Amino acid sequence: MLRSVILVLLIIAVYGEEQNALRQLISKRGPVALSRAISSCKQGRRQDCEDCSTVKICSYDQTALTSYRCQDVDPAKPYCTGEGICSETQEDGVVCNEANELCPMNSPGFYPDPSNCTRYLYCDSEMLGYEQNCLAVNNVYNQTTAACFLKRRSSDCFQVDCKNSRNINKWFVYTPFPQLYFLCSSNGAIMFKCPRETDVFDLDLKRCEFECREAGRFAHPNVRMYYECAFVSTSKKFEQTCPPLLEFNAKDQKCLEKNDLMS
Repeated sequence: MLRSVILVLLIIAVYGEEQNALRQLISKRGPVALSRAISSCKQGRRQDCEDCSTVKICSYDQTALTSYRCQDVDPAKPYCTGEGICSETQEDGVVCNEANELCPMNSPGFYPDPSNCTRYLYCDSEMLGYEQNCLAVNNVYNQTTAACFLKRRSSDCFQVDCKNSRNINKWFVYTPFPQLYFLCSSNGAIMFKCPRETDVFDLDLKRCEFECREAGRFAHPNVRMYYECAFVSTSKKFEQTCPPLLEFNAKDQKCLEKNDLMS
């Protein structure tokens, strides 16, 4: 009888070590966007960690029933540790830093969480995301100032429910700052950023396009062309081509010879 008990305890210990190693491996490699299904809890647990920031609740047969993010419950305790306990610090021996899907590639800085207008994050050069919350009541995040401000009307809070089945695999423009756009995937929002400040994402063409914001002539990706913006009742964008042997100069807003461009 004693041997059987010891054997069971050894199996549980080995299983725990394997699960911990697996979590470390997944954290180092980043999230795997395969399915939104939650994995089962460890044997004997009705509450456990799904990942470094998510608590899952299970039935007695270890079937996962639901989950929640520690950050959403208490911003001061964003990490899931041990048997599904939210903590201020990461669990010892577990590497939780991972590339965040809300971080546009190679664009460090502050970015919104498009699924929650009170939440934002700082993305470093490695696309690691450090989540933040607007702590004051009725405050929401503003991408232009990279700070929180008092919400005065409903339109100040832009957010999309990516868990809604109608939004899965659907593209959205982050309306308050249209240089940003995102895809609602089965694992949540994936953020992108148009390379130029003058560009916005075109939902029909599925690419970033120049947008007229004032009258004038503006640089085109092709140096022998330029955009001309004119305003009547609405803005009009025209693509113009420079005469032969001339290239567009954004500073002078006209086509010049190459020698003039270098002077």
